[in-house]
Amino acid sequence: LRAEKYLYHDPDCQDGTPRWVLDVKKPDVNKTHDLDGDFSCDHIGSMNSQYTFHPPTAGEWSMLCDGIYHPQFLTLLEGTSTMTVTTTATPTTTTSTSRNGTTTTTKSTKASLILGGTCAYKRALNGMIFDFVGAAADGSPIYKARGLDEYIYRDADCDGAGNVTAARWVFDNSKPSSTATKDLDGDGNCTYHASLDSAPGGTSRPPASAEWSMYCGEASGWMSVGLTLQEVPAGDAKATHDLVINSARRNGIVATVAAVSLVTAQVLFA
Repeated sequence: LRAEKYLYHDPDCQDGTPRWVLDVKKPDVNKTHDLDGDFSCDHIGSMNSQYTFHPPTAGEWSMLCDGIYHPQFLTLLEGTSTMTVTTTATPTTTTSTSRNGTTTTTKSTKASLILGGTCAYKRALNGMIFDFVGAAADGSPIYKARGLDEYIYRDADCDGAGNVTAARWVFDNSKPSSTATKDLDGDGNCTYHASLDSAPGGTSRPPASAEWSMYCGEASGWMSVGLTLQEVPAGDAKATHDLVINSARRNGIVATVAAVSLVTAQVLFA
C-alpha cells in the first residue's frame, strides 16, 4: 500500500532552523512554523535551507534509515504535475522611443536561471532561481535569487584597482550597482561565492554550462566547479516548480516525488 508523504519548507520545526522536509504528516498551510504540528523535528528526511521557493535541485539531505539519520545526496529533476502553482512572472525591461510624435514601447523579457552543480560547501545555492532584475552600466544583465540577497552579474574590475586582467561573471551576496562601471558591489575586493572570466563583449548572459572558480570552504579553498544555469521562460510555473526526486536510495528504498509546489507536495514511496 502506498502511503501519502509530503515535501515542504518549514521555517522552524521546533529548533529554530529553517529546512526542507520529507514527512509522513500533512503540513498545515496556514501555520508559520512546525507545519506538521508534532512539536518535534522528526521527519523522513530534511535539508537545512533558508530558500523557500523550492527545494534544491541537488544536495545532501539527512535521511532517516533504520532509525538513524544518515547523510544522503538527493537529486531533483523536472517532472509532470496536475497541480496549479501561482508564481510571479520574471521582471521585464521596457524601452520607449518617440519619433514624429509617435511613441513606440518595446518590452524585453529575459529568462530566469536555475543554478546547479555547486560544491558541497555551497550546496545551499543549488536550485535557486535567479530572476532578471535590471542591467548594469555596460548593459549586462543583473539577476537576483527569489527571496534571498544572492546575485549574478558581470564585473569589469571586481576590486576597482585596475589589476584585474579580465571581466568576470560573479555569484555574490552583495547587491551590485547598476551605474558603477567597476567593483559593482563597492567592497574594494574580489570577494564572492564564485566567478568566471567573461570573454570580451560577452555581456548577454552567463554561460549555460561552464567551469567556475568557486570557494568551497577552508579545507578545499577555491575549486574549479562545473556550474549549470538552466533557462526558465518568464512565468513558466511548470518548469520552475514541478520537480521529481530522481534518486534517494538507502537500504533498498526508492523515494519518488510526484509533484512539488511552493508549499507542499504529495510523495509516493514505492
